[in-house]
Amino acid sequence: MKIIDAHHHTWDLSVFPYSWMNNPHPTGDISHLKNNYLIDDLLEDAKNLELIKSIHITCRGGIISPVEETKWLQSLSDKQGFPHALVVYSDFLRENIEKEIEEHCQFKNTRGMRYLLNYIKNDPINCFATKEALLDSKFKKNYSLLEKYNLSFDMHLWWTQYNYAFELIKSHPNILNIINHAGTPRKRDEEYLSNWRNGLKTLAQAPNTVIKISGLGMFDQQWTTDSIKPLVLDCIEIFGVNRCFFSSNFPVDKKYSSYEKVWNSYFEITKDFSIDEKEMLFFKNAEKYYRI
Repeated sequence: MKIIDAHHHTWDLSVFPYSWMNNPHPTGDISHLKNNYLIDDLLEDAKNLELIKSIHITCRGGIISPVEETKWLQSLSDKQGFPHALVVYSDFLRENIEKEIEEHCQFKNTRGMRYLLNYIKNDPINCFATKEALLDSKFKKNYSLLEKYNLSFDMHLWWTQYNYAFELIKSHPNILNIINHAGTPRKRDEEYLSNWRNGLKTLAQAPNTVIKISGLGMFDQQWTTDSIKPLVLDCIEIFGVNRCFFSSNFPVDKKYSSYEKVWNSYFEITKDFSIDEKEMLFFKNAEKYYRI
């Protein structure tokens, strides 16, 4: 089966400092990330798979401007053919970022933007954002610019924020929202997963929302195919095959398994799906939604 990796990262510590690598992280120790992960490393990890395209998700590179990361990644793509699309970063809590968005869009592979929304009041270890950005007027104004520039939004958040996200998504029906990492279910007890499922059902009511199934090892670090199977099938049942697609979250998930294990688990979980359904999940939907 052809595959498109719709969520991977690439970094070179000799190019950018990536200061976030020194911060506490909800998944625990991330010291394994303090090693370069280049396109050659991705292709080596995927050498026994039919990886045809990839989508790079911002790593918050750049020293003076995040556009520096976009420029660097475009140069990698021009030289090596990967990645095929870029999801880039600007600070949506800043005023006057439209010029910066325009600069991102000068690069031909730019397709979308991501802002890490995860926030729980009085729980800093589980916060990537400094406030509930989904309720912030500057964030909403900057988010609305995505329609003008034909950009999608990669949405990374906890289930407790889904209702806020749904209201924003409904108010901008022409902006495509791509839910990251199956909606980041960070706990696996039944009460938590019940809330997660019900929240996904709310998000799925908005037709301009799709979901990436990935990153399930971050909060289930001894995961098996059987342990992630219910979550994968929940996402597919809630959003439908035509609004789901798979990805790896490498090298973040490299600590928890091999690249092949991730994809072989997806193959195993979907073994009884039709060929058309599998093609949508493994590459056609990623091609469609990231326009590659």
